[in-house]
Amino acid sequence: MNTKDISSLIKEIEVSNPDRLQVKGDSTREPRPIGFYNAMNKVIPDVVAIYSNKRDFYAIEKNIVEKEIHVFIFKWILFASEARKHGGKFYLVIPKGKSELVEGLIAEKQLDINLIEI
Repeated sequence: MNTKDISSLIKEIEVSNPDRLQVKGDSTREPRPIGFYNAMNKVIPDVVAIYSNKRDFYAIEKNIVEKEIHVFIFKWILFASEARKHGGKFYLVIPKGKSELVEGLIAEKQLDINLIEI
């Protein structure tokens, strides 16, 4: 997964015509950090597509390290919860070849995640 892949993903999201598109790293339209109630640790989604009636959240994971999988799962649960709260969906973008590991985690933890491989 490289910058070109991520740029084409963002262009695909733009085709769905969101009211506003927030992208991590873009100072003019960066998403706000989110966290659980009273949590010290907050995370920023990579992309948030805001529509009139929903918000879709995207996390782009370039390198999933099995030793730190609990950190990833925490973040995915948070993003899925936030998307559901706003009537949207959570999309997890992973590199090709990692789907077996991630699909197993999604099934084991019963997470509401839409997987995108690039």
